[in-house]
Amino acid sequence: MRHAFKTALCALLIIVSAIAPAHAQQISIIRDAEIERDIKIYATPIWRAAGLDPDVVRVHLVNDNSINAFVAAGQRIFVFTGMLKVAEDPLQVIGVLAHETGHITGGHLARFQDGLKGASTISILSLVLGAAAMAAGAPAAGAAILGSGGEFATRSFLIYTRTQESAADQAGLGFLTASGQSGSGLISFFEYLGDQESLMTENKDPYVRSHPMTQDRIDRLRTDAEKSPYWDTPARPEDVERLKRIKAKLVGFLEHPTIVFQTYPLGDTSSYARYARAIAYHRQALETQAMAEVDALLAERPHDPYYLELKAQILFESGRIEDSIEPYRAAVAAAPYEPLLRVSLAQSLLSKEDKSRADEAIENLVAANKMENDNGFSWHQLALAYTIKDDVAMAALAAAERYTVAGEAPSAARQAKIAVDKLKPQSPEWFRAQDLYMIARAAVEDTYRRRGKEPPQEEDPEESPDDGGKNDKAGG
Repeated sequence: MRHAFKTALCALLIIVSAIAPAHAQQISIIRDAEIERDIKIYATPIWRAAGLDPDVVRVHLVNDNSINAFVAAGQRIFVFTGMLKVAEDPLQVIGVLAHETGHITGGHLARFQDGLKGASTISILSLVLGAAAMAAGAPAAGAAILGSGGEFATRSFLIYTRTQESAADQAGLGFLTASGQSGSGLISFFEYLGDQESLMTENKDPYVRSHPMTQDRIDRLRTDAEKSPYWDTPARPEDVERLKRIKAKLVGFLEHPTIVFQTYPLGDTSSYARYARAIAYHRQALETQAMAEVDALLAERPHDPYYLELKAQILFESGRIEDSIEPYRAAVAAAPYEPLLRVSLAQSLLSKEDKSRADEAIENLVAANKMENDNGFSWHQLALAYTIKDDVAMAALAAAERYTVAGEAPSAARQAKIAVDKLKPQSPEWFRAQDLYMIARAAVEDTYRRRGKEPPQEEDPEESPDDGGKNDKAGG
């Protein structure tokens, strides 16, 4: 996928396909550093008011035009792109996040397993993490779409009772008040969906199906929300700015270029319009026009990490890999705590398998994995970096991490065993390799026993470790 236009979404969005069962709908998870950051900024005051650790709660973006959001698999909030694209005020997004946080703190996920109808927790996590698919040679930079299927993908598995909905309403309003924000956005969002209550079930938006809504409920919520001293408090200007950028980015990536240019015509010289058009031009392989729009954005905000990221990715995906390195470096310098940016830089550094650049790539990948240790593509790139350096032991350890995240226990055990045999005994890395090996072996044995079979005896691993996918068309 090194060529920009082998997929419908080229610049920051990479599609990795998977086959869903015929009875299930497909769901796609989008990774994007900027949008994930902005939603966490919206939600952090709410999470703190709720007594949740913002570093623990995870946000996942679902590529779907449905107006929906839900919580699942612990403290994970799924936000659909459809909701973000139709939101007119950041208070609407913040209100929905507050309501969903109410479901987390109310313990409403206790019915999670019942709602899955046979889908296992690990299948949910594999959808969320998407590690194996991300290791398939696709750039991790900026954003990636992971396709998956299964019962989970029906999106309506978690149906709350009226009591739970009322509790989440009240908790959400409490979190908004405690964080000094208005509940008006939540009310307007519910009113927007209210007219769907009379639709046939199969035509209702998933949010209405999973969060039963009545006018009485909306009226009660409004009465309570208007009692807040912050009812008339508008959204912060910086939050309005964030939503405009989110919408421009999503439209640029996810809509047909014709729609992009209708929404953001050439006469519109706002930063949002330039952002969307730059993406659309790149999707059409119009590099000159795309770079002109990005350069205009950087002229106004030269240290904006996400403008720098877009410039770097346009260059990278247009085959100008060497030219992409400096803007990636600048993006990382501007946002050092964004792991996806570091992975993007590392990928550019490693693209020509230049040993002199391996150390810089390793430094960035190690930092990224400390911040986000469940990105399979990042571990895949780290295995490649160590392979380029001829460090067999560390390449095997990184590969073991990669396969552990992907849930591929046999491969994880094999790579961890190589690492154990080659690393310095009693070193931190050696202990980690041992842990990974024991976890993987236990998973393999459990799988065999559940199938009524005797687990295989431990076998000697292959003589050479995983090569980071260099010689594997599917990336291992």
